[in-house]
Amino acid sequence: MNSLTFSNKSILILCSTFIFICCGFLFFKINYLFILPAVIGFILIFILKPDTIWTSIAFFTPLSINPNDVELGKLSVAFPTEPLLIILVVLFFYISLNKIGVDKKVLYHPISILIYIYFSWLLITTFTSTHKVVSAKFLLAKIWFIFPCYFLGMQYFKQEGKLVQFLKLFTISISIVAAYNFFHLSTLGFEDKPSQWTMRPFFKDHTILGAILGLSIPICLGVYRLEKTKSLKYFFLICFIFQLVCLIVTFSRAAWASIIASLLTLIILKIGIRFKYILSILLIVLIYLISNINTIMMNLENNKVASSDDLVENVESISNISTDASNLERINRWASAIEMWKEKPIFGFGPGTYMFEYSPYQLSINQTIISTNFGDVGNAHSEYLGPLAETGLIGLILILTLFGMSFYFGFDAYFNSTKPDHKILIATAICSLSTYYLHGFLNNFLDTDKAAVIFWTLTSMIVFFNIETKKSTK
Repeated sequence: MNSLTFSNKSILILCSTFIFICCGFLFFKINYLFILPAVIGFILIFILKPDTIWTSIAFFTPLSINPNDVELGKLSVAFPTEPLLIILVVLFFYISLNKIGVDKKVLYHPISILIYIYFSWLLITTFTSTHKVVSAKFLLAKIWFIFPCYFLGMQYFKQEGKLVQFLKLFTISISIVAAYNFFHLSTLGFEDKPSQWTMRPFFKDHTILGAILGLSIPICLGVYRLEKTKSLKYFFLICFIFQLVCLIVTFSRAAWASIIASLLTLIILKIGIRFKYILSILLIVLIYLISNINTIMMNLENNKVASSDDLVENVESISNISTDASNLERINRWASAIEMWKEKPIFGFGPGTYMFEYSPYQLSINQTIISTNFGDVGNAHSEYLGPLAETGLIGLILILTLFGMSFYFGFDAYFNSTKPDHKILIATAICSLSTYYLHGFLNNFLDTDKAAVIFWTLTSMIVFFNIETKKSTK
């Protein structure tokens, strides 16, 4: 895992060789071979400084571009993030098979074991899938998202400062996107409609940008608190302001609501309420909602406020399920997912197949002006109902268990940690993930690099500190 060092002479030779190759390509007009030096460069970095690739993922992820998402081509791969993640998967298995090895405490941690079960179930449901090729691609994508960010991440966390460096680079990168979106939208008068696409080509639309900003804002505050240099502290404060302002002008109501979850989680941690009490409260609230569902639905149907450029009206429209097309379409997708689950309750239709199968399961009473009979405009808009339709009841239980265990071990690590900096990092991870757990009721983005990289890295942080606090306690 240690990086090799370069002498000045070696660097000079490499740079000279690179320039010489480029000049040769220019002379012979071999333009398409310009990619070769870049490939050679990546190979050298991979061999000599593999940790640089892992760290760079943090910076490249918010700035990555998926040609298929932004109508720049049909290739559906995020560049440069996903190719780098594939390289890191190879690195992970190399580490696992040689003398370095992976910490057994990591491999046998309950969350790690749950991930193995999750992958096993994805493999089983891929064999029973209605679109086996689609499901196989989905499974492969999960491998290059989870293994580098979760398992390999914990290998690098052991190196002093690597974790904070990763979070800083991610914060800086998403702040660049936030600034870009803000200034782009300012030229269009901060109107609601343009706010849905002004973040392109870096993000597909405002909903995923809002979700990632919701994840990022607690990280930015955590980095700000950890920073000791005064000038850098001001810099991260500016990053926080840009992210917060950008979150507001995305007009993403789900992202606005997710920030509330983060604030409540922070208050709970500061007060010192234990996880078992939080779980009890959540169960009581759930029972209350189920027992009063008819009354609640009647009250929601009385809300006629539609989303608009006005921030107050946009907030009020969150609970509008009678006239707001966006909210009604979500209900249509959720109802379709439930109908799909009823037909295949055990194995589901297969990982990643929802968008190919949901069209026939739309009820006419639920369809809206933005619905399509072809079923080609997106996913289930739920991190919970999507897996239910695609991988059955067991798939949903695994997702819920993963989220619940992350909270449990996060709280355990926070209350047992004695180091102030570790407490800040643990609280940062818990608060950040809580935004996505809430956001997951309204959207699902874990099949994209934008959300998956930081989500699984934060989950890895919780497991890492849970293991570390147990070591220090002993």
